[in-house]
Amino acid sequence: MVRKLLVTAFFALSLSASFTVYAQNPVGASAKPIQREKAKVAGYDRIGDALYEVIYEYRVRTTVSGKMSTRSEGSTITVRSGQPEIPEGQDNTVSDTYSTILQFGTERARFLDYLAYKVDSLACAGAPEDTIAKAYNDIDRSAFYFDPVIFQNWPEGSMTVDDVLVPGTFTYSENMTHEWTFGDDQKEVCGYPCQEAKTSYGGREWTVWFAPSIPSNVGPWKLGGLPGLILEAQDAEGIHHFTATALRKAACPIVRVQDAGRDKTQRDRFIQRKKASGGNSLNNIPTESITSIAVFKNDNGGTIKVNGRVTVRMTNHTWIPLELE
Repeated sequence: MVRKLLVTAFFALSLSASFTVYAQNPVGASAKPIQREKAKVAGYDRIGDALYEVIYEYRVRTTVSGKMSTRSEGSTITVRSGQPEIPEGQDNTVSDTYSTILQFGTERARFLDYLAYKVDSLACAGAPEDTIAKAYNDIDRSAFYFDPVIFQNWPEGSMTVDDVLVPGTFTYSENMTHEWTFGDDQKEVCGYPCQEAKTSYGGREWTVWFAPSIPSNVGPWKLGGLPGLILEAQDAEGIHHFTATALRKAACPIVRVQDAGRDKTQRDRFIQRKKASGGNSLNNIPTESITSIAVFKNDNGGTIKVNGRVTVRMTNHTWIPLELE
């Protein structure tokens, strides 16, 4: 059975009206991918066309665990956690905020960090190399960066995930089907009337708000499969929260960075190893696997680039995984 994103039927209709984009220009039902998307982009594989893009604010409620310091000697990196910066008795809860984006068309979708998308869009637009290099530098220095890149309905009916587990990069596929229950509550998100739905995934209970007036069955991160675009999602504990802030026409196609260095793995194995490592912790890296390091400073502490490929965000905030199992 051929599986298409629900947006296919929407763009096939001859509608005289268009749905309105919140804080953006109106987007018509007959929108077409721009012509330059058809060109090949060096260093990328073309996965599909994008018609629209949704920018999401992704917030994670976490805690300050202590001061973070690093020391590097040759191929050895030592990470130390000092005394908490917040006095005893005071609330050490903080909220980390990421900027992410969802591209979607009639067949596929891609969800990733906005800084990574910026690099891709510059490359697709044929920007000068120094401009692209500056965008890469922004990634290296960013304190909060959403590592996984999720391709929904690629291959058909599945998701492909490219993610980081220091000091390497990995890829795996999984089924993109979720079992949903519908709630009675409604609210407006990003200017669109939305309906409540709930599901369980990755050891967490999720409540989402989807817009039936935007008939695409995708959403942020790995969430999708509803009769409308998911504009907001939050887990039951209120730790992870995705909120759409803008919907606009697409600026570049759905692409994937060419990288022969990705190791294929299974989802369960990857999630277990990620949890055991504490996210992107350097503490579990065999020193013999490190060939080079580069240290960058930022307002939140700094980042370390390992082997010229994988960037580790050094922060004194506790890592809270999206997936528990």
